[in-house]
Amino acid sequence: MAPCLECGFDVRDRRFCTNCGKPNAKYSALTHDGSTNVIFDRNLYPYCLGSLLLCRPVNYKISNLRIDMAWGFCQGNLDSVDTRKVTDLRYTRSFFQSLSGRGTVHIQCADKTTPHIQISCFGAKKLYNDLKNQWHGTILKTTL
Repeated sequence: MAPCLECGFDVRDRRFCTNCGKPNAKYSALTHDGSTNVIFDRNLYPYCLGSLLLCRPVNYKISNLRIDMAWGFCQGNLDSVDTRKVTDLRYTRSFFQSLSGRGTVHIQCADKTTPHIQISCFGAKKLYNDLKNQWHGTILKTTL
């Protein structure tokens, strides 16, 4: 039993308390089910305010097992790429991106449906380093 620190209600492994709505302090955002290590889970808005008005944000969830993407009108399109199919990673940023603290991570995949994934966001350098470390660990596990 894992009680909520606010109201004492049993929250178990839930992210939020179903009684008072407070976040569960013991919930780890890095572990999803014990075997999946989520390194990036964010909604991005490529068309700024237009993405909000048209209900078209892009959601990326990157873990040690796969890269999940949801996009389109109310995230109607879903795609998933196995991290073992990632062939190359690249980090770029323009002069204006460096001034604003943004960057772009390019992911090349040996996947027919999604051969190239481009994620442009704030904190892209950290995402690139985390993804690179995770990818090298995946390569080592598959070659052994």
